[in-house]
Amino acid sequence: MAAVDGFGRRTRGIDPDSGDEVEVLELSSTLVEHPGCVSALGDRVARFATVRHASYVHLRRLDRPAADRLALVSDATSGWRLSHLLTASSSAGVPLDITVVIGLLRQLLPAVALFGRHNREAAIGALSPERLVVTPQGRLVIAEHAFGPALEKLNLGRERLWRDFRVCMAPSAGLPRANARTDAHAVGVVALSLLLGRVLAEDEYPNQLPSLLASANENRDGDLTPLSKALLAWLSRALQADVSTAFQSPHEAQVAFESVLASDRAYVTSAPAVDQWVAKVGALIEQSRSTGAPPAPVTLAPTPLAPQALGTSAPQAPEAPYAPQAPSAVPKARNPLVLALIVFAVVQSGVVLWLWNRNPGAPRAGEGELVVQSRPVAARVSVDGEQRGVTPITLALPSGAHVLEVQSGKSEPRVIPLTIRPGVQTAQYIELQNVAMTGGLDIRSDPPGARVTIDGQNRGTTPVSIRDLAPGDHQVVLEGGGRKVTQTVLIDAGITAQLVVPLPRR
Repeated sequence: MAAVDGFGRRTRGIDPDSGDEVEVLELSSTLVEHPGCVSALGDRVARFATVRHASYVHLRRLDRPAADRLALVSDATSGWRLSHLLTASSSAGVPLDITVVIGLLRQLLPAVALFGRHNREAAIGALSPERLVVTPQGRLVIAEHAFGPALEKLNLGRERLWRDFRVCMAPSAGLPRANARTDAHAVGVVALSLLLGRVLAEDEYPNQLPSLLASANENRDGDLTPLSKALLAWLSRALQADVSTAFQSPHEAQVAFESVLASDRAYVTSAPAVDQWVAKVGALIEQSRSTGAPPAPVTLAPTPLAPQALGTSAPQAPEAPYAPQAPSAVPKARNPLVLALIVFAVVQSGVVLWLWNRNPGAPRAGEGELVVQSRPVAARVSVDGEQRGVTPITLALPSGAHVLEVQSGKSEPRVIPLTIRPGVQTAQYIELQNVAMTGGLDIRSDPPGARVTIDGQNRGTTPVSIRDLAPGDHQVVLEGGGRKVTQTVLIDAGITAQLVVPLPRR
């Protein structure tokens, strides 16, 4: 089933190079016909091609199947767009409880703040319910996060960007820009949509934001009550109703949001509530869809765009991250100049990946070290509301008071106030109580009977359920029907992930 919005037409298919299921977004003519937009998008996709993170859909490459066509190829992520869930929920009269709103925002804010920390020169710029995917396990994933700089090139006003692309930009004196303020503002729009239980209409943004804010309520166990003063103030700052108090970055919005939760213990994160709402509304969406055939092979040209096609002479060409997947391009590397450019691009991609995932180095003047270990391992670590990685981890922090949060799976986080002293290493070992030490993975293939290996060990044939996987990333390989598919799956303690892989025979 195809989905269409201002960005273009989305379909699912099979990548002819890898055999993986992918999502293909064929861009609208408005974007394809603007050279500056295409160039900026190609640059960002090339940078993110080697970056993988559980909170973001993996962007693979940009293809040009014809002179007047352009397609963004991404990993297929199971689940539903948040906009679809809100629309179906509103139509069916399924209430969105405040615990579900809080649970989703506690996933969204750290993910957006993470992007800001590692991409200071650009913002997501296209954040909205239409670009958020919620998996069947209730996990929020950000899609199409490379469009910010490209949208800037269109030089459109806020109303036009919203009407044509469902993109919300922060108010500004001149033309709107994709920056940290815009991402903080977009988080506010998503929060408002969640509280209203629906997506905003075309004529409601941006002029009716004040009245929508005044009408927002909390739905708690079926009872509607006004927003608390703390939450109302936070939402007003996120929507940037008053420029003097507006959040300047997603990180600032995240820290303030955690303060709101700390000020009122009624605001709790309930993973079961999120799961139940997603399961109920997701089932409604699936019931409305006709049963379709397994994904067909992608018919788009598998060759990524060359830099000339993008209108840029920069050596960080989109095809560089994918050179290992394109054997047909290998003979060209015999030319010394081409080989040098490829090596340079690969090294540059490695630097970008390092910048995304690196931990801070040794403490500098005025800093100390924090070492966090936990049982079970691979628990998520946040400091002052900012996600910093998983245990075991060593962090360099400014001296002074900090708040450490450690969470495994969907359990309630352990919150520990601590003080960092300059030049001193502080160690924290946290025993997380009532937390499962392993996670699970249900694997299915179409057709069934594929041989499954996980981290090099044979684990049976599909369909198969594995219940003893340690938290963290695992490499899953399925072989059947003459095809071989490799996937990296993130396992959380106490959670059973699902992997469905089509394996059409050759």
